[in-house]
Amino acid sequence: MKYRARSAELPRELRERFRQLALDDETRRFIDDAPRSRHGRLTTALHALLRPFWSDFDINGWLGTYPLFLLSREQWATLLASRTGGRLLDVGAGLGEVTARIGAEFDQIVATETSPPLARRLARRGIECHLLDITESEVPAPPYDAVSVLNVVDRCDRPRILLERSFEALRPGGLLILATPLPYDPMVYDGGRTRDPEQPLRASGRSWEHSLGRLYHNEVAPLGGELLSVSRAPYLSVGDAARALYVLDDAILIVRKAT
Repeated sequence: MKYRARSAELPRELRERFRQLALDDETRRFIDDAPRSRHGRLTTALHALLRPFWSDFDINGWLGTYPLFLLSREQWATLLASRTGGRLLDVGAGLGEVTARIGAEFDQIVATETSPPLARRLARRGIECHLLDITESEVPAPPYDAVSVLNVVDRCDRPRILLERSFEALRPGGLLILATPLPYDPMVYDGGRTRDPEQPLRASGRSWEHSLGRLYHNEVAPLGGELLSVSRAPYLSVGDAARALYVLDDAILIVRKAT
């Protein structure tokens, strides 16, 4: 599990804002439970049978498969510090597990999803969910105190527009909370097939640190906010018959809109 970065390879502004996290009890419980909660052979086979026809997002919504974990409640509280409360918009909320953990720091959660089965899952969890793509539709009922875009920009067609509209939906002083696996490796579902995004981010790099620098300078800094923190953490998924746990290597950036 990677939480440290090679600081010498980070640009100065990222190095100065790096917040070191560590494996905590809630994260460890998720990891320890994964072998018991992994999907069995039947569910794994059914998921594979559906993949030529529908996206993984829709299939996960129907089957409730591959629950995700990014940061624990305590880790979110550490990163957000006293900048909590108010309204959170979670863009691309998926099954809602990550949403629920970050949402504990806010008074109200609103979510968006482009997958109807996932949107229904979110509604059943009691999360207000709007079935729309904010690159094509208006952001519902802005402004927000925080907008989280967690592991979305590597799986959408126009991530630059997504980031711009997310930032625009913030009130002055609001927080953009961005997470994505690095090195950047984007793709988009088109039914049961995948393809390259229409507008990929300029974030490809030879390493996690190099990719982070490119992501920040090319895509995040031009938004005009103040970088409050950047962290590294594993992005975890419950596994299946082939593997108990899947792990990606995430960067988490928190940016404040000017007051």
